[in-house]
Amino acid sequence: MEKIQLGGSDLKVSRLTIGCWSFGGGEGSYWGAQNQADVDALVGAALDRGINFFDTAIGYNNGQSEASLGKALKGRRKEAIICNKMFIQDKELVKSYENTLRESLKRLDTDYVDIMMIHWPEKNVELFRENMEALISARKKGLVREIGVSNFGTGSLKMAHEMGVNVVINESGYNLMCRGIEKEILPYCIDKKIGILTYQPLMQGVLTGKYPKVADIPLSRRRTVHYAKMDNPDNLHGGPGANAEVESLLDGLKSLSAKTGHKSGALAIAWVNHKPGVTSIIVGCRNVEQLDENMKSFEIKLSSDVIKEMDDISKPLFDKVGDFLDIYRGTNDPRVW
Repeated sequence: MEKIQLGGSDLKVSRLTIGCWSFGGGEGSYWGAQNQADVDALVGAALDRGINFFDTAIGYNNGQSEASLGKALKGRRKEAIICNKMFIQDKELVKSYENTLRESLKRLDTDYVDIMMIHWPEKNVELFRENMEALISARKKGLVREIGVSNFGTGSLKMAHEMGVNVVINESGYNLMCRGIEKEILPYCIDKKIGILTYQPLMQGVLTGKYPKVADIPLSRRRTVHYAKMDNPDNLHGGPGANAEVESLLDGLKSLSAKTGHKSGALAIAWVNHKPGVTSIIVGCRNVEQLDENMKSFEIKLSSDVIKEMDDISKPLFDKVGDFLDIYRGTNDPRVW
């Protein structure tokens, strides 16, 4: 698979990133139980196919995602580039930042992590700075090769820049339903040579075509600004949602699938892959079969007409929900700034 230079670093990463959120999951976890044998086979197959980028987080399955990835990379660690994430640590926990990181490395069975990200920004400027300084210190000690961020807006990116931090990548949600980064984030990152690692290209399965109506989508995946608060008590945004526009987009994608001969999900991933500024796309895979299916999406060459048509069918939803960057909270104390 094609590899691309990552921001201002000397790292080269594959266009497809293996999302490891499901790794180490047990019964009752967000993505359900994940078999380690499948993880081992998946990671090995990915490396064999030229995919070297793996995205995990300390918070995924309480550290079990890291442990599972570490086991799967046994003997092949040097072939992989691991991206890990840590939430902003509060005043007390930030004092133990290095210890927390070393515990993470132990789970991953490695001496260093290639990219360490702050998982979400923090509006508390003092706390933001303390966490960033702790991350800088970890990099100086060789525990971290490069610094990245996740879900950062231009305000927090500029603050990191003012601190002298060379942010090599910003991980952001981006898909046909979530286009908020197009307004400011993508242009800023392109200008500053910051790579963009996108997640949820399929909006957690909604864009695969298997849910024709909003009511068919599991409640756990209906927690964003796209869905009405009244339909799901777990929604934090409190907004009216855009159910009709979501279903219109899904109908349009289904029609385009029939016209092009490509599956809805493959089209959705290909659309992100064709967007300027996107370095790599995180795709969740549970086994080798899903890996091979997702890889086909990166072989699709979309014409400018098809890209425009996909832009057009997603525009009514984009216009309705706006350019929210924190799609889970909307205007209710958003974390992105």
